[in-house]
Amino acid sequence: MKRLFGVFAAALLLLAVPVAAHAGQYKGKAKEGAGASKTMTATGAVKTVSADSLTITTKTGDETFAVDSKTNVTASGASHKTEAMKSEKKATQITDFVSTGDNVTVRYHDMGATKHAASVRVTRKAAKK
Repeated sequence: MKRLFGVFAAALLLLAVPVAAHAGQYKGKAKEGAGASKTMTATGAVKTVSADSLTITTKTGDETFAVDSKTNVTASGASHKTEAMKSEKKATQITDFVSTGDNVTVRYHDMGATKHAASVRVTRKAAKK
């Protein structure tokens, strides 16, 4: 009986060690993810737009975002315009799809001194004059 109890305790100990090791690995991964820059959202009307920046007016004031080739722009008709420009071997820029006065939602990463726009979605185009 004592021998059976000893074998059972040893087996339980052998099973517990790998489980504890795996639990430590998952904690480390969660901490790594927490250190990554958090994606935030801003919504407002476009004040200015250029090839490398976008400024919108929000409820709390103006916010400026850095824009680059990695910024994803979503707008009505953008996919057709992108395909047409690709067939002409022309590069697209944010200014091809976003105009002053458009209402947009920007998902961005705060990089300290700058806010990098990961995506810009045009929710309503400005009225044509």
